[in-house]
Amino acid sequence: MKRFFFLVFFTFSFLLSAQIEKKSLLWEIRNPSNNQISYLFGTIHIMDEESFFLPKKLLLLLAKSEALCMEINSLNNAELSPNKLILEKGSFNDIFSEKELDTIHQWAREFLLMNVEQFDENFKQAKPFLVLQFILQNSLPEYTKSQESELEKQAIQKDIPLLGLETIDQQLKLFDDLTSVEQKNMILDALRNQDKAKLEFKELEELYLLQNLDSLYSFIQKDNSLPNSRIFLEERNIRWISLMKNMMSKQKVFFAVGAAHLAGPEGLIELLIKEGYELNAIKL
Repeated sequence: MKRFFFLVFFTFSFLLSAQIEKKSLLWEIRNPSNNQISYLFGTIHIMDEESFFLPKKLLLLLAKSEALCMEINSLNNAELSPNKLILEKGSFNDIFSEKELDTIHQWAREFLLMNVEQFDENFKQAKPFLVLQFILQNSLPEYTKSQESELEKQAIQKDIPLLGLETIDQQLKLFDDLTSVEQKNMILDALRNQDKAKLEFKELEELYLLQNLDSLYSFIQKDNSLPNSRIFLEERNIRWISLMKNMMSKQKVFFAVGAAHLAGPEGLIELLIKEGYELNAIKL
């Protein structure tokens, strides 16, 4: 189940005209009202275990903070009702043509080792998003690690409270609000481009390790697998700002969210600057 949550975040990650050059994953946020310092770190939700990146400086700054805030407050203890992944009416097969279902069944035989009857038994009532997670899993390295999971473990060891900017249910609703055609196209696109997705994962990881948010943002903007990617990125940023301001008015917070959320004209860096906060890059 934990790997499923990482894949949910990975989906959002695969999804920046900046006013200041953004060549750091870590930023100091100075609160204008009380001069208190918080931190903003851009994560990549899943990394190849061999190239995992979590510098000691991050952990030292986390230890000095009074709260850790991630997109959701806990990956390690997140609970998701199975009902959230089941269609209330209709079936998974309804949105696909016979030819498209043949493509899906062929994938299921090859990667899930399921024949048509077994696949239908397991996924006939599944929301398309659930099937998409199984497809995306094939683009990931065999052994992966999560920065959020490691940061959470460190916070728990030091009795640092965990906060969240949204819930798993809110994240899943972003996909539920897509039309059936949009959801169908995401699945078919993922199936057609499995080899490409593996290469893109490696390229995304390489850009991340260079710590150039603008280049990372540009790469993500070229990805057209998500319909109306604005609702997955900028609109969430705008909602998060008021929550972040409220948290920082009370305590010193270490924010850790997907790096794609930091850059761009409506990225968290620019939005915080517009709210009067002073942001300074910290070299890792």
